[in-house]
Amino acid sequence: MAKTIRSIFINPPIAVARLGGSNTPQDAYIWAQSPDPRQDGETTIVPTWSLNVQPDATVEPKLPTELIFRDNTLIRPVAPFFELWALMGEAESEPETWQAVALTPDLLKRFGADVSAITVQVDAHNLKAARRTGNPAHDFGTFPPVTIRGDDNQPAVLFAVNPPGTKRPMIPSGRNIPLGSVQILKSRANVPAAPWNDFVNLEVIRLRFTPGRGRFYGPPDAAKTTSRRPFPAVEAANAFLDPKAGWFNARVLGLDSPADTYDGAEQPAPANEDGRPLGIVDDTCEARIEVALKLPRARTALKAAASVFVGPPDFAPDRRPFLSLADEINDRSADAANRTEGMSAADRDAWVEDLFARVYETLSLFNLDYYREGRSVRLKGDELALMLDGDGLPKPEFAMGGRDGLRNEYYRVAAASRDEPLPLSHHARRQHRAIVALQNLKDFIALNPGRLESLVRVPFEWRSSEIGDDPNVTTMRMPPFMRQSNSGPLSLSVWQYRLLMDWVGKLPAGVAAADVAAAPAVAPLSDEAEARRTAVLARIKGGGGGRP
Repeated sequence: MAKTIRSIFINPPIAVARLGGSNTPQDAYIWAQSPDPRQDGETTIVPTWSLNVQPDATVEPKLPTELIFRDNTLIRPVAPFFELWALMGEAESEPETWQAVALTPDLLKRFGADVSAITVQVDAHNLKAARRTGNPAHDFGTFPPVTIRGDDNQPAVLFAVNPPGTKRPMIPSGRNIPLGSVQILKSRANVPAAPWNDFVNLEVIRLRFTPGRGRFYGPPDAAKTTSRRPFPAVEAANAFLDPKAGWFNARVLGLDSPADTYDGAEQPAPANEDGRPLGIVDDTCEARIEVALKLPRARTALKAAASVFVGPPDFAPDRRPFLSLADEINDRSADAANRTEGMSAADRDAWVEDLFARVYETLSLFNLDYYREGRSVRLKGDELALMLDGDGLPKPEFAMGGRDGLRNEYYRVAAASRDEPLPLSHHARRQHRAIVALQNLKDFIALNPGRLESLVRVPFEWRSSEIGDDPNVTTMRMPPFMRQSNSGPLSLSVWQYRLLMDWVGKLPAGVAAADVAAAPAVAPLSDEAEARRTAVLARIKGGGGGRP
């Protein structure tokens, strides 16, 4: 029986775009081990195959010899590509048997269609102000969503406005905030024996999302200087938002965490107006891309969806996070056994070594002195120990100070000086750099039984009692003073924690085994959290409607 197109999907289903003011998008790169012996195997970045969009809307592969992140003062944006793919199978066959193939004009022609049978719809929104005030009128985005036909290869700009019918819109009538653009690209024939053939398929139908330029917008007062703000918050050309629309000087709801991520939160105003917003918004957004394919004689269109999250530039692309976006999207708890079973001892060693390398890379960007000053908790009772003689850190009774019971009694930290203004950050980098090498880590564990277990924070799913009443401050448990997206103390995921502790427990005799079996059970999700997770997963899979 002949195979037909049973379904379509977008690859990748989720992508991160990054703002930039340059007209030239960032070339692609991958992580690699540095060949420089002075860097001792540290992570570096190397170019990989990239695509240049040509004036005729086709793409031309290239392999750069260098990576350029700025054009003069303008940062190059990260503008991801999305490919359209089809799942082929026989009628009445099981979905598990369907085969993934690139969706190309030739494939469409086999079924009596062309690229005009494709429709792309993009719905992009910025909900920061709306979430912080609880007012849907402060949402701004594509009203209605932008629709592009498959044979239209001109870039479609995503002009954002407030919802229709808003009595007093933040963005005045006749004005807009560009959130980027989307372009459907033309397919072209592959080149026989081309060096990129193993990496790039030129025939597949693809589109590109280009984010905004990294601009800020606000009311007219935001372009002025004051005694407390000696520089304008936005450019004069972008100071056109209506200050009476409700975002400027609003009382921000405490339900949105973290609550301090808006302009104005960091500068207390007069009494009873602390942390009032300056009425500023930016051109970041979340965009949902929906693709529909209507084949001749088909009753309904085949549909697929993908999401784009637009964020700021990556100012340290050669530093890897210890907890990735993939780690957060995957179930942090339920897949622990699948990730740990069947791993050889060598695989576990390699994983642990890589984890501590990524921990060091994250720490190398972290101003530990600053965050301890603002987020450390005052210790009490059994948390306090005798003062470490000669320790120079201020506020010794606070977390990581000289009286913290978790401090290593053999290490002192000098006071800040002109030669070393960030002594705690310097000390932490030196210590973590030393245990990046696996043998050094094993030696550390052997010489300090139980210390790793006492220092690494348990996953936040286990609702550690250390969080207390104020989740914005933390103890020195690792990672110290860092917070996750809900403003609570950041932690490894459950599967990462279990794998690490299981590895420690399997070290040679003489090293204290981790008591993984005694770890608290994972608490079930609340009804509200369960409903939200279901909605998010449905949206990602293309099963849910509505805006992002």
